[in-house]
Amino acid sequence: MPALFFMAELTAAAPLNPTQLQQLELLLEQILLRRFGELTEQQLLTLLDLKPLTTIQDSQFALFQRHFVLYHLLYRLAERWALSSTAYLDIGLARIKIAPWQDNLPLLTDSKAAYYADWQNYWRMTPVALSKRLASFWQYYQQRHGVSSSTIQLNDDEALQLLQLDWPCSLSELKKAFRRLSLKHHPDRGGDKTTFVRISLAYQKILQRL
Repeated sequence: MPALFFMAELTAAAPLNPTQLQQLELLLEQILLRRFGELTEQQLLTLLDLKPLTTIQDSQFALFQRHFVLYHLLYRLAERWALSSTAYLDIGLARIKIAPWQDNLPLLTDSKAAYYADWQNYWRMTPVALSKRLASFWQYYQQRHGVSSSTIQLNDDEALQLLQLDWPCSLSELKKAFRRLSLKHHPDRGGDKTTFVRISLAYQKILQRL
């Protein structure tokens, strides 16, 4: 029996009303059941036509909010499918795999499911907190994969070239380039881990310059 993260009553309100969430969940279910295999997060956000949920002019923060809603629905759907033996969702970083249900597949005990089940985690996130979390993530990633930032040296011109940007660039352009390239080169999607770390370091370097 999978862990039931989404059956419990949660105190924090969702950014969308229950009807909107249910409609999105049903649409997401239709999309996934039609397309067994692998989909990216960006593909699902586009297919769901999930609009920005904030008026704050920060593209990374707006993306986080859309990401949270999507992953809340994915884990909710994964739990429901597991209870009914409908299909199996392997929910990864920026990619989702859909497979026919098998009794020997791993159960839904992922700690991330509990995180996305709780809307308090959505509301307590701020642009500043998100920037700190991203910085911590890159440090953790480098340690986990044995790629030391101290062995990678980039000057400003090399960082801009790696990000495919010209100076001067805006914060919005920087974040958009980083998002596109980090998804393209993420090791979970077949990318090279050293290139992925170089991209994150280039982003941090130009972010400090801005």
